[in-house]
Amino acid sequence: MQTEVIQFVGALTLMAGILIGSYWFVYAPIKNSDRRRKERQGSEN
Repeated sequence: MQTEVIQFVGALTLMAGILIGSYWFVYAPIKNSDRRRKERQGSEN
């Protein structure tokens, strides 16, 4: 019983890590490119 609980918690942690990692992988480049775009627009004016 204890082994199954450990496996279940491990699987949940892995799934949460994958979801958070996927979100970060998609969100971080957009945020960085948006900041660069604003810096470029600021220097043009």
